[in-house]
Amino acid sequence: MRKFLKYSLGLGLAAFGYDEYNESKIIRRNANTIRCGLNILYQYKIRFNAENANDVHETVAKDIYETCIRNDGLYVKFGQGIAASEHLLPPPYFKWMSLLQDKAKAVSFKRVRDIFEEEIGKTIEEIFDEFDEIPIASASIAQVHKAKLKNGDIVAVKVQKPNIKKQFGSDMLMHHIICGVLQYAFDMPILQFQESIQSNLQKEIDFRIEYENGEISRRALQIIGRKDVHIPKYYDELNTQRILVSEWIDGIKISHQDEIKKLGFNTKQIMDTVISAFAEQIFISGFVHCDPHPGNIFIRPKPGNNKQYEVVLLDFGLCIKLENQFRLDYSEFWTSIFLQDFTKLKQIVRKWGIGNEEMFASMQLMKPYQMKQPVHCHQVTKEDVMKLQLKMKDEIREMMKQTDLFPKDLIFVNRNMNLVRSVNKRCGSLVNRINIMARYAQQGTQQFNDILESQKFNRKYHSSLMFELRLWVSGLVYSLLSIWLKWKKNQKVEDFLEQKQKEQFQGIHEQYGFKTPDEKTFDA
Repeated sequence: MRKFLKYSLGLGLAAFGYDEYNESKIIRRNANTIRCGLNILYQYKIRFNAENANDVHETVAKDIYETCIRNDGLYVKFGQGIAASEHLLPPPYFKWMSLLQDKAKAVSFKRVRDIFEEEIGKTIEEIFDEFDEIPIASASIAQVHKAKLKNGDIVAVKVQKPNIKKQFGSDMLMHHIICGVLQYAFDMPILQFQESIQSNLQKEIDFRIEYENGEISRRALQIIGRKDVHIPKYYDELNTQRILVSEWIDGIKISHQDEIKKLGFNTKQIMDTVISAFAEQIFISGFVHCDPHPGNIFIRPKPGNNKQYEVVLLDFGLCIKLENQFRLDYSEFWTSIFLQDFTKLKQIVRKWGIGNEEMFASMQLMKPYQMKQPVHCHQVTKEDVMKLQLKMKDEIREMMKQTDLFPKDLIFVNRNMNLVRSVNKRCGSLVNRINIMARYAQQGTQQFNDILESQKFNRKYHSSLMFELRLWVSGLVYSLLSIWLKWKKNQKVEDFLEQKQKEQFQGIHEQYGFKTPDEKTFDA
């Protein structure tokens, strides 16, 4: 037995030494994760009580954050995912995990050179005339360098960080364990979405898929006929699993409104283009960019015509092809809200395993919503808040127990819409995003209908007229509300709606931390 222990210790030390030497650090990282998981169990199953609940939430959230920082790589992405799931977890989780947006470490140029030669089979000098050694950006999975090809083209070179692929299997196992621990701690079915998360993360670490996503999105733009949105050109011959070379874009982030105005562009018109472009993806083409944070949306003068603007979309690592049935259901969900077709609204929401259609509609609109109240018109009362506080906890739990019916596509559509909303907010609530989404939703429902039967025409025509009338009323109310808020409170519409939504969901905010992610949530 002593001999066995001696050999086991020797093999363990040898494995640890090798793991540290090749910089995978899988053993160290897994040990950090297991320790964190045990601490979560201790905090919630032994230490937790009503008096110290906030302290426990804070302690655990901070521990998970520090574990993500120590382990780096995909763990930074995991932490950002927790920030995006704040409707399930208490407020300290969002507070700590949202800090991870600026914590991705850059790797040395020597490692970049090694990866490039392994992937391309040539040295950097053989491919490029110039190559900036300091990256212009560093995220959880990759970093980007500016370079100049031999033919004179200025390009962006995206290089995957070393060991990401080696660590993936182990990291996903640890991620599964931590999700299981959180599920046990909160009695919420968090693991139901694990498979979807893993599948999409696996796609993100293969840059060949990002290349394909970009090309599909470009073709969709051509089919739709948009001339004001641009997707950078990719260099297919320099695209591998860990290297992606694309056209360099000199542009301004959408959030830098003052700089955009200096170019003489209409910022309201630009925001209309941005929101309509993503609405087209959701309701018309069905191929959706799921990471449209401000760092992935640039504005530049249109080549050949400096008086016109062009919206440039970047980073297609996380995209999803929506199922046709879901796209139809989601389009009808939005139109039923505006037409106040509560029977249809309830039918769709129940089909997805959700029991409270008003709550769910509020979550999708990202503003308070009540049956029989026109969109943008409803004001939340204290009585509304009290009623929600009494029943919301059980409603949320019941909704999440039916995740077998919950469409996985909706997770990624919500991610897109949260970010688009936050972009509009950061830019000053320039446009009525709800009306834009609703109009494209109506087009989405029409797209699925072939030639209308004559006996159905009058009903469809009547619905279209009612939809346009309600859209007009909604737009009028939005405009009047904008003027009133600016005059009386010096407040933007999106800020006002967000405030009202927080009041509406005050009860579950205290219990679970349910609030709309802000514009920093997905910056990675």
